[in-house]
Amino acid sequence: MKKNYASTLFLLLRRSISWTLLAILILAANYPDRFHAFLQIFPKIQFGQQAAGLFSQGSTLSLVVFLVFAVLTVFSGRLFCGFLCPLGALMDLALFLRQKTKKRHFSHLPDRPWRVVAPLAFLAAFWLGFTMFYGHAEPYSLLLSGSPTILFLIVALALARGRAFCNSLCPAGLILRFLAKRPKISLFLKKDVCRGCGACRRVCPASCLDVKEKAIDYGRCLVCLECAAVCPDGALKYGVRPTLLSKAGSPVKEDRRRFLRLTGAAVLAGGAYLTPAGLRAKLLPPPDVSPILPPGALSLARLNANCTLCRTCIRACPNEALKISQAKTPLLAGKPVISPYEGFCQHECVVCGEVCPTGALRPLSAEEKKISRLGLAKLNLQECVVIKNGTSCGACAEICPTGSVNMVTGASEREEPAMSPDYCIGCGACQFVCPVRPTAAIVVEGLSVQQTAKPPVVVVTDDAVMGEEFPF
Repeated sequence: MKKNYASTLFLLLRRSISWTLLAILILAANYPDRFHAFLQIFPKIQFGQQAAGLFSQGSTLSLVVFLVFAVLTVFSGRLFCGFLCPLGALMDLALFLRQKTKKRHFSHLPDRPWRVVAPLAFLAAFWLGFTMFYGHAEPYSLLLSGSPTILFLIVALALARGRAFCNSLCPAGLILRFLAKRPKISLFLKKDVCRGCGACRRVCPASCLDVKEKAIDYGRCLVCLECAAVCPDGALKYGVRPTLLSKAGSPVKEDRRRFLRLTGAAVLAGGAYLTPAGLRAKLLPPPDVSPILPPGALSLARLNANCTLCRTCIRACPNEALKISQAKTPLLAGKPVISPYEGFCQHECVVCGEVCPTGALRPLSAEEKKISRLGLAKLNLQECVVIKNGTSCGACAEICPTGSVNMVTGASEREEPAMSPDYCIGCGACQFVCPVRPTAAIVVEGLSVQQTAKPPVVVVTDDAVMGEEFPF
C-alpha cells in the first residue's frame, strides 16, 4: 500500500480546524460573555448567514464575504464545507466516532434533479419572508437553534448516508455546489493509476466518487480528502487538476466555464446588493401586535424578513433580556424579542447588533442606542402598590435610565410614579422591577416600527441602579 502522507496531513489539518471551531462555538453558545469576540467574528464568515444578509439587507460585509467564498469555491472547490461549516464538522465527528466501532461503507449515488428541490424551497421561503424555514436548514442557525430532535435526525442521517444533508437539504450547499462544478485546484483522480478497488468510494461522505467511470462529481465533493487518505495506490491527489480532455481529445475550455460561473455569482450578488433593503419587508403582511423588538431591528417587518433564527443575539445578551418569541404567527415564531419580566435592555449595551451575522439587527452606537425607542411604557396607577396598598415604592423611577418615570406627590399625598412618554425608550427596566405580579403596574408595549425618543434628562447607569435596594 502506497501511503499518501500529503493527503493524510491535509485530512488531519482539516479535522483539527473544523473540530476546534465547533468546540469553541459550543463553548461560546453556553458562555457568551467569555467568547464575545468569537461570536462577533465567526458568524461573519458563515456563508449561509452572509448570503442571507446579502439578499436581505445588501450589506457591504455580506457582499465581500459572499464574493470571497464565491471566488474560492470556483477555483478551489467547497473548502468552506470542509473547514468552516460547524454542522459539517459535527457530522464528520459523528462519522469519525462511528468508524471506531464500524467501518464506513458508502456507495456512489448518481446525481438526481430532485436533490435541488428542498434547498431551492428553503431559499424561496427566505426570499418570501418565511425565514424560519431557512433558519431550520442553514447550518449555523440550525446548529445553534435547532431542536435536539432535529440535530439527532441529522446525525442519524449522516451515520447512514454520510453528508447527504449538505447536497440534498442545505441551501448554502446548493449555491456552493453550483460554483464548484469545475475547480482549478481540487481533488483529482489519476485514471492510469487507479485499479478500481473501491476503497475511496466506501469512505466518501458525499457519495460523489464513481469508481466504475473513474470520475468525481466536483459539485458535490466537500474536499474532505477522506478518499485520498485511504487510497492504496495514491491515485487520488489534491492540487492543480490536469487539463480535461473531451471525447474528441481536445482540451475542454474550463477557464471559460469558471469565468461564466463567477460572473453569474457576481451579477447575482451585485443585484442583491443594489436592491432596496426594505423591498422584501414591504412584501410581508403587516403585523397585528408587536412585541418589544431588540434594538436595531428597526421594524417588525424588517426583522421578520431578515432574521434567520440563529439566536446568536439571544445567547450574547448580557442581561438575558432577549428570549425566543412564542408567538403563534409563523413569521414571528422563534424570533428574538425582549421579555421584561425576565430581563431588561441595558441602557448602553449594543452587543446584539454587534453579533448579528445577517444585519437583521443593525449595529447601533451607544449614543444611538440611548434614544432608540423599542416600545412605550403604560402605567396603570390603580394597580401600583403606592395607591393600592399605601406602600412606599418608587422602584420604576429609580431604575428608569432616561427620567421618563418620576415620583411626584399625588392626591394621596404620597410619592407616586408619573410618566413623561417623550423620554421613554421602552427598555423594560420599569416592568422588570415592578413588584406587582402577575401583571406589573407598568407594562411596556412594543412598537411595530421603532422610533427615536428625546435625549434622556437623567442618566442612571445600570451598575449603579442594580447595586441599590428598592424599598419593597
